[in-house]
Amino acid sequence: MPDLLAPGERLAGPPADRRALAAWLTALRADPPAPPPGLAVVTLAELMAAPGPHADPDLLRAGIAAARRYRELGLPGLLPPHRVYVGISSADPQAWGGFHYPGQGYRHWQMTAIITRPGPLNQPADPRAAALDLLRAYAHDSLHYGSHRVYQAHPAPAGYGIARTRYGINFRRTDGRTYSRPDPPDAITTRNLGTIMEAATDREATAITRTTAHAAAVPEPPGSGICALAYRDATGTLTPADLAGGQDQPGPRDTSPAAYRTRATRYHHAITAPYAALLDELSPANPAALHDLIVTAMVTGTLAPLARTLNEAHGPAAFTRLFKNHDYTRPTPR
Repeated sequence: MPDLLAPGERLAGPPADRRALAAWLTALRADPPAPPPGLAVVTLAELMAAPGPHADPDLLRAGIAAARRYRELGLPGLLPPHRVYVGISSADPQAWGGFHYPGQGYRHWQMTAIITRPGPLNQPADPRAAALDLLRAYAHDSLHYGSHRVYQAHPAPAGYGIARTRYGINFRRTDGRTYSRPDPPDAITTRNLGTIMEAATDREATAITRTTAHAAAVPEPPGSGICALAYRDATGTLTPADLAGGQDQPGPRDTSPAAYRTRATRYHHAITAPYAALLDELSPANPAALHDLIVTAMVTGTLAPLARTLNEAHGPAAFTRLFKNHDYTRPTPR
């Protein structure tokens, strides 16, 4: 079996370590992942093969064609659709699926994604609305899939461990220390590289979804209900009214519509809004250009153009001064 590696994945260390890493990852990725409890899944490839009750395959294919921008940013291909598992029904009669369903997303160790079709998972879907939300999730996870990663072996209590020491523009020591620290709870902008990459990824995904919705003339549902909120969330057009409230913390297995709404608004406040503030803060004249540099660096692993632009605007070693956690370089405890 050929090694199962994503386009941007690199294995570090001596040849024997790299061979062991490749074998371990390939074996891990050979079997399908376990879906969240009670969720029935099919692959995205199966949904795209023919018309069905869960999503409009023509709209999905049109949206995926709109993701050609990813090639311009350095990503040679999207996450293979047969490695994307879509939840289409649930044992929970109240389950509401979509981008913010708990436990879904890209799993880099397994090189697979689990997503869910939007809306009540035990009722018929609106195929065109479902295709848009699935497109947002697929475009999002494809950028995670294509982002630069470095794995390396390191000693562990069991004798052999594996660490992801690089992801996009972020770095991690084998002992778990990350290059940047979490933002304080009251932060308006962000200095956390994980937040920045997650938000940059979703900005791309919602832009692709918005372009597809407009080109296919898929209308926004009327009113202020959760279907309208889900449409605006998928297309990156949430309103201040959508974002009011939503501060309660739903339980990890709560899949109700109310929990979904809360997760959607919390995601915006914690991820989307701080990133938008960062772009405006660091590049007020052209925030979109800074975003493009960030995404390109995430995909290619090359920091030089991003670092050079930040240096020109904010002085020498700007990337380090803006984002580095001082604990990252402290001596490793023995």
